[in-house]
Amino acid sequence: MGIVLGLLSALLWGIGGVTGGLAARRLGGMRAVGYSMLFSVLVAVPLALASGMPGRIDPRAILWLLLVAGTGIGGLILLYAALRMGKISTLVPISGTYGGFGAVIAILTGEPTSPLAFLGLALAVAGAVLATRGDVSTPGVEYPHQTKAALLAGGAALAWGVQLWAGGEIQDDVGASWVVAFMRVLGVLAISVPILMRGPLVRDRRALGFAAITGIGEVFGFTLFLFASEYGVAQASVLTGQYGTVAALIGVLILKERLRSVQYAGLALIVVAVVLLALPG
Repeated sequence: MGIVLGLLSALLWGIGGVTGGLAARRLGGMRAVGYSMLFSVLVAVPLALASGMPGRIDPRAILWLLLVAGTGIGGLILLYAALRMGKISTLVPISGTYGGFGAVIAILTGEPTSPLAFLGLALAVAGAVLATRGDVSTPGVEYPHQTKAALLAGGAALAWGVQLWAGGEIQDDVGASWVVAFMRVLGVLAISVPILMRGPLVRDRRALGFAAITGIGEVFGFTLFLFASEYGVAQASVLTGQYGTVAALIGVLILKERLRSVQYAGLALIVVAVVLLALPG
C-alpha cells in the first residue's frame, strides 16, 4: 500500500507541475501562482481542520512557518517563471533536485550527511547541465531562453531545499497539515488577493482549469506522501521524488517535447540523484 500511495503522490505532483507550467504560459507566473493558491486553500484548510487543532504556536513557531511559506511560495514563482520560457520535460526534473540543497543546508547546520548525499548532489548538478544542452525541437514552439529557465528551476530547487529543512524543524510542533495550510493561506493573502484587487478576474477557463488541477494536486499529493511515509519515510521519499520523471514523460509523450540524447542522459542522472538523496543515512 505504501508503494501505491507514493506513486499516486508522484503522479499528482508530476501532473501539477505540468499544468502549473501550462497555466503560467497563459496567465503569467505570478497570476498562475495566485490562482493555484486560491484553489489549493479550499482543500488545505479543511484537511488541516480535520486533522485536529495545531500544536504549539509561539513566536518561534511563527517565524519557522513564515520561512516555510516564503520559500515554498518563492519556489513556485521561480518554477512558473522558468516554465514560461523552457521545456517542462527538463525544468520540472531540475526543480525536483531540492533534496540536494537540503543536504547542503544540513551540512552547514552541522547535521551528519552520508556520502550518498554528496554523490546525489553531484549527479543532480551534472544532470541539470546535460538536461539543458542541445537545440530545442518541439513542433511549433521555440524556447530561446532554456539556460535562463534552467537557472530559475535551480533556484526553485534551492528554495524548496530550504523549505524542506525548515519544515522538518517545525512539523512535529505544529502538525504537517497545518504547515501546508499556513503556506496556502499566506499565499492567498500575499499573492492572490492583491492580484484580484489589481485587475479583472481571469475568464480563460482552460487556464483556470490548469490552475485548479495544480493547486488541488499539490495539496492531495502532499497528503498522500504523509500517508505513504507511515509505511517508510525513505521509500515514500524515493517514490514521490520521481514527480519530475512523471512531468518529463508527460512533456515528451503528450506535449510532444522532443529531447536530444544528451538531455535524456541528463534526466536519467537526475532520477538517480533523487533516489540517492532520498536514501537514509
